Amino acid sequence: MSKPSNISRRQCLAATGLFGLATFVGAAQIPVATSAAYKDKTHARSEAIPANAGPPFAVGVSKNSRMVDTGMGVGNDGNVYVWGLTFYEINGDIPTSGWQKPPQKVAGIPDGIVRQATGQIYNANALDKDGTVWGWGSYNFRDGTDAPKPNGNAKQVRINTAWNGSGQSWTKSSRSPPLNMPVPESEVMAPSGIGDIPWLRRKRCPGASQLAGLPDPSVAGNRPIYLKGAYTNFFLILERGDVYYWGGIGGNSLPSGLLDTGATPRLVSPLAPWFKRNVAPGAPYIVAVDGGINMGGALLSNGQVLSWGTDASRTGRGPTTTPTVPTVVPSLSQIKSMQFGFTGVALLNGDGELWGYGASDDYGQFPQNPTRIDTGVVQYGSGQGFYLWQKSDGSFWGRGYNPQGAIGLPIGTQIANRKVSWDLGMVTK
Repeated sequence: MSKPSNISRRQCLAATGLFGLATFVGAAQIPVATSAAYKDKTHARSEAIPANAGPPFAVGVSKNSRMVDTGMGVGNDGNVYVWGLTFYEINGDIPTSGWQKPPQKVAGIPDGIVRQATGQIYNANALDKDGTVWGWGSYNFRDGTDAPKPNGNAKQVRINTAWNGSGQSWTKSSRSPPLNMPVPESEVMAPSGIGDIPWLRRKRCPGASQLAGLPDPSVAGNRPIYLKGAYTNFFLILERGDVYYWGGIGGNSLPSGLLDTGATPRLVSPLAPWFKRNVAPGAPYIVAVDGGINMGGALLSNGQVLSWGTDASRTGRGPTTTPTVPTVVPSLSQIKSMQFGFTGVALLNGDGELWGYGASDDYGQFPQNPTRIDTGVVQYGSGQGFYLWQKSDGSFWGRGYNPQGAIGLPIGTQIANRKVSWDLGMVTK
């Protein structure tokens, strides 16, 4: 896919820092930072002592990176790798970039320090072992660096200034959640941590600044525990189970009746019956939310999936007269995680079975009804129009839109599962 000649500078958001245990799509409860009660036997003191665990090391394919023609992952050597289309500074190094390339290490980040990475269109972000956020790619206003980068190399993101300004680097490793989640197509930066309140990028405002409008995180139940970038909006879940969103310009992933809010968080009211605080003891509640173009889904604590979309083909529920109403997909159960692409979704159950469904126009070539795609799957990710996964034997497979080799060679859309030709051993789990 050729680089667009003119991309408007839309309002751009990014978020969040979490303190405590975080639950994310594709990841079980991951300790990000803790506080331990300390008792001094002599003085009978009890104080909270923070224990900085640092960002989890998320080796593997970047989940749902929203890249068009590029595969991306974090290597077991602590570096970011990209393959397929690496031009447009996607590999952080103009002289070595190109088309239909095997895995290349992203340049500009010190060797071996990356813990997580994510991207969108022609830009990407990474989180290092100290919690610093790095950005690179074709449009500096999309990755948060906000100034030209020499030779295209990745640079640190700063607060309220461009990478070459005087602002503080966007850090705090003890409060950084996993970055193995996407950002909306129209957004700039990956979700990254710096405290208990989400952060964002605003149009014409360089660097990162804090997002306002969510409940006070110091109040019990108000801490964010989940964040996901969908197509043009973000979803966030609080500890008590309330689901919020912001953004939502055209083609969003929201249930019917919700409008674009810009940078103002609002409750996803159609999902309220499944908020944790609203359900009876033992009843299923929402643990994850995601979405593509005019379609979305929510994962429930019992492994069921709610879906919605602008038409029946985007719901996975077959013929229905109420596609816009969040409803359980009857043929899905025991689901542990899900990752939406632009027009379809991949889901992994507890038995290592990869399931999926897609809209009538799904770039990823998934059937409209939920179908078992493969077995023995240990990790997976969704691009804009392709799906990529690793099986328990270490082999990688892919399906969908493939003009530049994101799922290997030869190029061309793959309507069935095909083994990836590239050696992706560096991102093997």
